[in-house]
Order: sequence, then structure tokens, then C-alpha cells
Amino acid sequence: MRSLIEKERPGAIFYVSYDRVDRAVTVDGARAAARAASSIGARFLYVSTDLVFDGRSGNYNETMSATPIMTYGRLKIEAESSVRDAAPGAVVLRPSLMVGESGIIMQPLFECGNLMRGQTTQLYSDEWRSPVHVDDVARAAWDLISGDASGRWHVGGPEKLSRLELGKLLCSMFRFDPKLIVEAKRPDDRPRDTSLDSRRLTEFLGWAPRRLSTLAKPAMAASA
Repeated sequence: MRSLIEKERPGAIFYVSYDRVDRAVTVDGARAAARAASSIGARFLYVSTDLVFDGRSGNYNETMSATPIMTYGRLKIEAESSVRDAAPGAVVLRPSLMVGESGIIMQPLFECGNLMRGQTTQLYSDEWRSPVHVDDVARAAWDLISGDASGRWHVGGPEKLSRLELGKLLCSMFRFDPKLIVEAKRPDDRPRDTSLDSRRLTEFLGWAPRRLSTLAKPAMAASA
């Protein structure tokens, strides 16, 4: 990776690779990429997650302490620190749960994968996020790295939804069968509410992520 960066000398690098349990990918890889970016003067953006928070309060802004309770969140917060040490001007973008189509993949993978295969899917009624469209995350990442932004930024949608509510919305967006959804309770080892306060980002960029319920309307009308 370092060799490729030094050879191609890009003006900006987006690090999106991760593994939920492998530090080599999520932490070490990010650190190496950030160092390589810094050595050639390239802008660097690291994609983190809302799961760096413990979920006790919700509506988290960038100034609030990140105390993850999941292994994935702990790796991400470690990577954030490593990236900022290696490239002090880096952008750390914390998106909430992403929704939408990317090539042949539909996000979020768990819900969409099961529902697309016609499998019964248990979704939590007591876990809340700020789901955001993948295109809005991509736009925010590009706008931030194209300017002089640095540090941590939150990007979540304007609606706080439970995983159960999101599942029903996904059925409207992608025409899945809502009868496949079964209400379930969140395991104790998952954060309860990692909804994000994205006002800093929206004020800085001058635009806000779209409401997913608005994006679902055309599909709902078509299915009717």
C-alpha cells in the first residue's frame, strides 16, 4: 500500500477498509496509509463509525467522549488516534448506519441481504441510529477533503430510527416483503442509542443529509 501511494502520488486518499476484529486492517492499515499520505503531502480521510460511542445518551456530537463497548468500536477509536498522530491534518468522518445502493450491494448489508433472500429477519426495536444515505456520506467525504477541514466530523441522517423502523423503511425503498421482519430485543453487548448530532457538518458544508423517508416515497407509490 505504501509503495502504491508513493508511486501514484494521489492528491487525496480515502481509507474505508475495515475488519470488525482484525487490528491489522482496521488500525495498522489506516496508520500506514496515513503516514504514506503525510509523506507525499496528500489529504487523508478516515471513515470511522458511530459505534465508537457506548449508546447511553444518544445525539452525540464531536466533542463528546467516545467510550465504545464493542470490539469494532474500540478498533475504530484506536485507528482514529493513530491516523491523527500520523497525519495531523486528516479528516475523521463518523457516519451512522449507511443505507442505499452501491453497485450490486445494498446497505445495510445485514437487513438488505436477508430480506433480499426472502429470509425472516429479527430487527431490534430498542437500538437507535441516525441512518444516512450512502450518497450523502460520499458527498460529505468529498466536500470535506476538497477543502481545508480536519479533525472529527459526524454525518448522520435527520431521523433517529430503531433498527426495526429502519427495516420497515427498507421494505418501502427496495420493495422487500415487510412480513419477513420480526421484532427483537437488542443484546446487552450492543449500544442502545448511537444517534449522531451532525449540525457542525451541515453548518460547515451548507447542506444536510436527506430524510430516508422522503427517498422511500417513490418506491411506496410504485408498489401501491
